[in-house]
Amino acid sequence: MRHVFALLVLLALLLFVMARNVSPDPYIYDEADYMFAASQGLWANYTDTPTLPIADFVRTGVARGRDSGARLALSEQIRASNDILFYRHWHGPLYLYCLIPISRAFANEQSVRMALLGISALTLIAIYAGCIWLMPGPRGSLAALLAGLLFASSNSVIRSTELAPHQLFALYFVCCLIFLAKAVDTARRAYWYAAVVFAAVAFCTLEIAFVVILSLAIAGFIERRSLNAHWPFLFKSALVFLGTVVALWPAAVFKLSLAKGYLFMAYLAVVRKAPWGNEGLFETWGTRIADSPLECAAILAALIVYFRVRPIPGKRFVYPMLMGAALMVLVTLRITNSTARYSLLFMPALDIFAALTLVPFFGGLSRRAICVTLVLGCGLTALNEYRIFERSTSPDPRLRSVLNVIRERSLENKALLVPQTDVPMLHYYFPAARLSGFLDQQPILSGENSRQPDAVLYPGYPVRLTLLR
Repeated sequence: MRHVFALLVLLALLLFVMARNVSPDPYIYDEADYMFAASQGLWANYTDTPTLPIADFVRTGVARGRDSGARLALSEQIRASNDILFYRHWHGPLYLYCLIPISRAFANEQSVRMALLGISALTLIAIYAGCIWLMPGPRGSLAALLAGLLFASSNSVIRSTELAPHQLFALYFVCCLIFLAKAVDTARRAYWYAAVVFAAVAFCTLEIAFVVILSLAIAGFIERRSLNAHWPFLFKSALVFLGTVVALWPAAVFKLSLAKGYLFMAYLAVVRKAPWGNEGLFETWGTRIADSPLECAAILAALIVYFRVRPIPGKRFVYPMLMGAALMVLVTLRITNSTARYSLLFMPALDIFAALTLVPFFGGLSRRAICVTLVLGCGLTALNEYRIFERSTSPDPRLRSVLNVIRERSLENKALLVPQTDVPMLHYYFPAARLSGFLDQQPILSGENSRQPDAVLYPGYPVRLTLLR
């Protein structure tokens, strides 16, 4: 009963603070594309219909991918074709399976975003239950409470309230690592296969899940004797993984959609300059640490204890958490962007690692030291929650104004020249409009009357729109 009470308190804390950060704004950029993909229905996303054949995909990317002007034309061409994989930004469809029913059940943007906070709530439940499962007894209860507090106070979690698959990926990644840790602890193959299933599910959510597979491979090699990992075992593991992927996303294999995702990532990494942000490595990590000082301090303390202190209970089975998070940090170093959802890829795993490492260490301290630590930790948590609570999201007046201006002037099905960053939003809300994007502050208009748009929307606020016809 005490676990139910503690978990309800943690969930109330998490959802209360996250709800303050849910924006009422219209869907923009990534969100608008995901919502358009959701509007195409379950079957379109399950089978990736329509989508470019991979040969045409590669040919088109090579021909137009390097020049910015050609990229704008390519964007128009793909949007006109309704390529479903493009609207998912080359991610797997698992997030859309959640978004489709929710987008139909709720009428406005804020309600849809609020409903999807349930994914973070499920992640908190998985973390709490996983700590108790991995470390039974009083220590496991304390570890579950600490991990839950770290997760509920993490900026990476409570600021990730926009529509994006990262929240769902974090849930699957956490579940995979928990089962992997249990397999390491018990040498039972059933837990290993459960970890493989969750790795496959994560793979159908975000392509960054190759890190999850790498973590499984390394752990499998380390535990090869205890798991008796011979060729039949490896073959069965591969079969479980592939079968799960085919069942959830058949187009990944039969239409090579998975290959498209990795080709697009390779294109971004090689051709684009700073494709995932240009804040700088130290600036990005400085912001992350400043936004979650308590969480980062706990993780640093856990690292010191893990590598410097004598053997402690749980040290053997906790390494999958650290390894998975470390690999994810290494792979995402090029994402020099302090947006919360990018650190959500690895922070929950580090929260579990910190809790399972620190709690056994505290068990060797005096009762007074434990009480002082708990009081200090709760106080810092309360201060951090208050600080985040005060930084609520402010609506962007421009977004709603742009939609209202286009409706008022009956331009919903006209040819519009708009800033490229507005194209996804306007395409979702006005699918009949013929949109062309521009990158500069002032667009270059064609002298040919037949190629001129009906109106031009300019960047900035107040909204400026010029009718040309």
